[in-house]
Amino acid sequence: MKTKGESIEQIGELVEKLSTRFSEEDIDEQKWMRDQCSPAAQQVLATITVQALHVIARIPDDAGESVNIVGISRATGVPKGTVSKIVQRLVDGGAVVRHRRDGNRKEVHLRLTEVGEEIQRAHRSLHEQMGDGLATLLMRYSESDLAVITRVLSDLLRMPREGVRFRPDLLN
Repeated sequence: MKTKGESIEQIGELVEKLSTRFSEEDIDEQKWMRDQCSPAAQQVLATITVQALHVIARIPDDAGESVNIVGISRATGVPKGTVSKIVQRLVDGGAVVRHRRDGNRKEVHLRLTEVGEEIQRAHRSLHEQMGDGLATLLMRYSESDLAVITRVLSDLLRMPREGVRFRPDLLN
């Protein structure tokens, strides 16, 4: 039988592995997305990262709406400089265009091109597929098990940091 300390250590290792698994490039996911896209979109997909896909996901697909780099940075938690570099690659690849809004010559906004919209749709569809698989997995658990998992994950997301240390003592 495991001690509480051993269980906590195992949970920490599992959280780290999950974080790595969901942030790294996945060959099967890349192939699935390529299969959903035109040759032009496939060409762009071959040059971008998962982080770039999440930037594309934050750009409105409605032609009347747009967003700037600061807005994407806030929405994703990715530093402005990193978003700026990603956006430049997306512009160079033809997935995104920059524009200025009427009456505001200073602020640069972003819109998706047809290729960008296609990539965004494929990415959303990928997440739907992944969500369906997760839902199927979670159906194995009781409502009380799911309540505990929800509470733990919510607490992990809310846990404040002080420097590099997490501070569970500051949770309400």
